[in-house]
Amino acid sequence: FAGALTLQSTLGRLADRPQEGARVQRVVDDLDDTIKVIRSTIYSLGEQERARSEGLRARLVAAMERAAEALGFAPALRMTSLLDTNVPAGHAEHMLAVAGEALSNAARHAQATAVDVSVEVTDTALRLKVADNGHGLDPAVTRRSGLANLQQRAEELGGSFSLRPNEPNGTVVEWAAPLHAIP
Repeated sequence: FAGALTLQSTLGRLADRPQEGARVQRVVDDLDDTIKVIRSTIYSLGEQERARSEGLRARLVAAMERAAEALGFAPALRMTSLLDTNVPAGHAEHMLAVAGEALSNAARHAQATAVDVSVEVTDTALRLKVADNGHGLDPAVTRRSGLANLQQRAEELGGSFSLRPNEPNGTVVEWAAPLHAIP
């Protein structure tokens, strides 16, 4: 991670040498992808055991605590309804991964000073909303593999994913998955 940050800070000094700058940017992008895989693997290993003993509410609180370390402040968390009893395990895993990626993006890219996370469960859907007050999406950045992963996680469950500007600044990530009635 530190190596990627160091290389990224070097990019400004390569403005007059676009070919070298492009090469360094490719290395930074590759390192970002590698970091995501490593984080995901470490997270999965630790969470598999914890998931057996903790409910979704506790796991969300733990995710916010981890995010606070990266953000430098605690994100605000609002949970509604019966998360521990009404959310299937597969849905919970997807939603936690989406929340983790959205919070990671806010910490790494947005330079946000506030992040609001809300999780809502109704009879028919699980919804996650992560809103930050950071820089928002850079239209010049076209590589967004992490966001594609969030979209894929929604589609796997027949749900939806959207990304939009937050007013007056920042980004809002909204992710939802339908819940099927238990007979």
